[in-house]
Amino acid sequence: MGLILSGHNISFLSCNGRMYRSFFGLKELPFKISPDLSYFYKQASREEITDALLYSILRGDGIVKVVGDVGIGKTMILRMLAEKLPAHYQKIYISSPNLSPIDFLKFICSELQISYDSTDTKHDLVKRLQTHLIEVYSKGQRVVMLVDEAQAMTLDVLEEVRLLGNLETETDKLLQIVLFGQPELDATLNDVRIKPLKDRIASELMLPALNPAEVLMYLNYRMRVAGRLEQDVFDSSVAKRVWQITGGFPRAINLLADKLLMSAFSHGENKVKKKHFKMIGYGSSESAVNNVLAIFKFMVVVVTLMVVLGGVGSILYKDLYSKDNLNSVSKTIAPPPASKSMTKLELSEKTHADLKVIKQLYRLNMTAVSFVQGQQSSQRLLLFSRTSLNQFPFLYTKVMSLLGAEQKNKVYVLLNLKPQINRFEVLTFYDASSLSDSALVELKTLVSQNLPQLQPRLLSIRQLINYIKEMNYEN
Repeated sequence: MGLILSGHNISFLSCNGRMYRSFFGLKELPFKISPDLSYFYKQASREEITDALLYSILRGDGIVKVVGDVGIGKTMILRMLAEKLPAHYQKIYISSPNLSPIDFLKFICSELQISYDSTDTKHDLVKRLQTHLIEVYSKGQRVVMLVDEAQAMTLDVLEEVRLLGNLETETDKLLQIVLFGQPELDATLNDVRIKPLKDRIASELMLPALNPAEVLMYLNYRMRVAGRLEQDVFDSSVAKRVWQITGGFPRAINLLADKLLMSAFSHGENKVKKKHFKMIGYGSSESAVNNVLAIFKFMVVVVTLMVVLGGVGSILYKDLYSKDNLNSVSKTIAPPPASKSMTKLELSEKTHADLKVIKQLYRLNMTAVSFVQGQQSSQRLLLFSRTSLNQFPFLYTKVMSLLGAEQKNKVYVLLNLKPQINRFEVLTFYDASSLSDSALVELKTLVSQNLPQLQPRLLSIRQLINYIKEMNYEN
């Protein structure tokens, strides 16, 4: 009889994947979460997006933007792009852009080996940088700056990005810039104070999640790259369940697939089966739905769902932005024109989400509206997650299981949809207005340690509204 693994000890055993490598005929671990170009997956628009970025740079575009959710594969695209750039391109890679404007400029100078004095002002640094870029250009070379996690950049640093994008000859840009960021970057770029930067973005790309068929190909592709020569370990029914849990996000897929392989190995089975999900703590989709519905009955949790084909929640937004305490926000936002509503059944068929969950979400929408209406736009929130509709039941249940009774009453949920780009996501956030800084850090740590696929982040109600507005309104 095989060893029965719980969600706790499977995490421990997964740390040593060597246990299953030889069993599955693998030369290396197939589902490491660190970006490895040998595992670059060309499907799901990945190769097309990389080629589009390369074309944009070779064409001479000044500033390009790539947006995608946490764990969607932005860093992999960035590295593949850097790999494909011709030899005459010098590359500046910035992975932690949450710097002050002057430190940002100093970092760029250091990367290009430009000497500067500690007393140099921003003007001095830009002058040194411009001189160097002109010299590089005269030699037939180009410089491109690749910025990862660009959503962490402050408005002041983004203004420096705009100014650097203005460095040019009569015909060409001296410095080309590619910004890779989470959707919060779009919300930030909506700020009227940096509209000149947004207007200068020459090309905008969005990295999509994988669909069920692509998840299947992705799983078995990585197994083959890792050395698997025999029959596929993952079939379509397993891949669909993986997609439901992970939302089609590669990082979450990798974490889950590693545990599934360990579970199958421990039972001496050479194919992953649906029963292995239960063995690592993931019940069936039906039980996950029932768990969520049961929790809904005992807690005041809000889900706002007003779906319209050109954007989501026009009625919600009208209510939100008409309130006095959000006047400063409402003046900048006009609700989209009403359009044909998507029914619950249509939404279920479109997203493959359980109809019972969607019906429950419709019935519980008004509490979130009331909450936002009664708060100041500067109030702090802790965004737990942005997930797909299918991923939500499991993750929501897990998040709620980590919280105490009083904390659970501070959790709110919004369903944010944009059918035009096939985006259907659930925003789960926490009212952090009464938390001290230390308590906030403690809560973030609790969630991220128990659910590593989530990366809780702090934002204000204004930023939440800006994000929703960016995702649901045509510019």
